[in-house]
Amino acid sequence: MSKIKDKSRRLLKENVNFRILMTILMVWGLSRLIMIALVPITNLICDTHKDFAVSINVWDAEHYADIMKYGYTYPTDVDPQANWAFFPLYPLICMFVRALSFNHLSAYVTGMIVSNICIIIAAFYSAKIVTDLGLNYGDGKKVKLRGSESKEGKVEYSWILISILLFASPYAFYAGSTYTESLFIMTIALSFYNIIKKNYLAAGFFAMLTSATRIVGCILVFPIIIEMFFDWIRLEDRKIPHIKDFKKFCRCLWDFILYELKRPVDIFSVMIAPLGTFAYMFFLRIFCGDPWAFMHVQIAWRDDNYFPIIGVLWKACTGQLELRYTYMGWFCIVAFALYGYMIYRKYISMAIFGIIALLIPLTSHVMSTPRFIIGVWVTYIGVYDLLARMPKILRVLITTALIVIESFMIFYWYQEFYWFM
Repeated sequence: MSKIKDKSRRLLKENVNFRILMTILMVWGLSRLIMIALVPITNLICDTHKDFAVSINVWDAEHYADIMKYGYTYPTDVDPQANWAFFPLYPLICMFVRALSFNHLSAYVTGMIVSNICIIIAAFYSAKIVTDLGLNYGDGKKVKLRGSESKEGKVEYSWILISILLFASPYAFYAGSTYTESLFIMTIALSFYNIIKKNYLAAGFFAMLTSATRIVGCILVFPIIIEMFFDWIRLEDRKIPHIKDFKKFCRCLWDFILYELKRPVDIFSVMIAPLGTFAYMFFLRIFCGDPWAFMHVQIAWRDDNYFPIIGVLWKACTGQLELRYTYMGWFCIVAFALYGYMIYRKYISMAIFGIIALLIPLTSHVMSTPRFIIGVWVTYIGVYDLLARMPKILRVLITTALIVIESFMIFYWYQEFYWFM
């Protein structure tokens, strides 16, 4: 028995990946206990009789469950929200997992299993990234958690912090339900992990999976190209010309393009990124005759007409729309400020991805933007960096506040209260 204990201790001490996995599983387990505990509390307060699967899987989860069971269908007069607005990779994976159980698992349980596995994988690779954040990616200075520098096991504190953000911060409940958030976050995290490792082919592959989950995944081509450009700058020992010297700047870009044209693997890595979306568009062309149907059907959710981005934010932030949209408008402003901070900290490719990913929904409305902001994963890295640089007591207070806010959000989510969604 003692030999087994010694072996376990040695494995925990020497195998970093095992330590990361054990740490994030601990945080994940505690976060899910909170979710489960809130079910009877909500039932008692609201006089309902829902189980966990029904409580957490509301709104769009019903559409994903229907796709799992019946595939893509045409809209009806009763429900004009055609389910082809939802990209196919997540329901396809769920269909496969459900088939392994010979369809004994319910659609909701299947979706929750897939979502939780995906978010655990995302947390694992996020922990690997933040272990050397700043050195492996950023301004060259390692990001250390203030107040934990002299303590043994300080690396685990960084893993715990990023795990709390992914599992138990506001809007994290999406990643535990039958929604695409967890898969989307996982594929983005894996893409950036490989970008940081300079494995652009793998980064392009995961970008392709991301674009099969949501159309926003297509814009992962930008961080891939940006990091390729920075690699070339370092290789050539060149300085990026100032944008004011437009001629030199264009010449620099042209030299980079000529360099990349001689590297077929890099070109292929970029070209495969949007293939997930293109494949879905090809399916829609056959299925309903409109490759852009996933966009055209959005009118069932959003039929307002505002001037893109500026007009949308102005209307929302000045209180000209519903109060909940004012909240979402200012949430977007805070997100843009965070991405600006990330640029300052030299997380440039992540910040650019986050900015473009937010600009896309803002072309029509602020509806659901908090969910989209959290779902692009890079937001977690920006928040992690901010928290890590704070004094320990302030970091603990803010992290605790985030967990409490998330708990209240889960309570209202179980009641299908949509105000902050």
